[in-house]
Amino acid sequence: MKNLTTRSISVFALVAAMGISIPAVAYADSPPSPSTDTTPSASFVTAQKALELQLTNRATQLQHLVTDVTGATTLSASVVTTLQARLLSEESSINSLVAKVPTDTTRAELNTDRATMLKDNRVYAVMSPQVFEMIEASVVAGQVTTLQGNESTLQSEVASLLGLPGYANALNHYNNYVARLSNWSTKIVTVESVVLAQTPQAYPGNTKIFVAENHGILNANIALAYAAYDASIIGLATGGYTGA
Repeated sequence: MKNLTTRSISVFALVAAMGISIPAVAYADSPPSPSTDTTPSASFVTAQKALELQLTNRATQLQHLVTDVTGATTLSASVVTTLQARLLSEESSINSLVAKVPTDTTRAELNTDRATMLKDNRVYAVMSPQVFEMIEASVVAGQVTTLQGNESTLQSEVASLLGLPGYANALNHYNNYVARLSNWSTKIVTVESVVLAQTPQAYPGNTKIFVAENHGILNANIALAYAAYDASIIGLATGGYTGA
């Protein structure tokens, strides 16, 4: 106690007289207790819920696509098998993420799951346009085949007009009819082949391919409309219409 001043002794005496204890921790150099709060931050929960919604939407879209493929009567059996296999593979991947994401506890986990959702499963960017365009192209192919089946009948109708005023016009439309259908009977097969060859891994390079082939399908439908018009003119000619 020889190092205590008279003032220090007086302070200790006053504290003791008032019944106030001096806790040892006031003089200890121990660190504060670590926090045990594991509640995720509001921003993390928001990001997690957003990813859950994106996954749910993709799962629903895949179900729609499977239904579309199954119900498409114009698709060949081999194309149906190929598309269904791809869709079921993506469904399996997405559903596993649907189960996993709610259990994620870190941003790193969320980021990894989001990357898997996007990079391994191109539901909107690849599978949706692929299914749509394959179905549309198969419809066009079927219509081309049906219309080509009418060529002999139309040819006979045109021949019946030989020597009549409407013959030249009817023959011109018949030739156009045949040419349009012959052109698209080949081109639509190419469209189908190119579209079916696209994979999720080829994104984003195949985006422009889907756009181009969609334009091709549009042009095919326009050609079919013109072919139907050609056939109608031939029909009118056999009824006396000359095209004048």
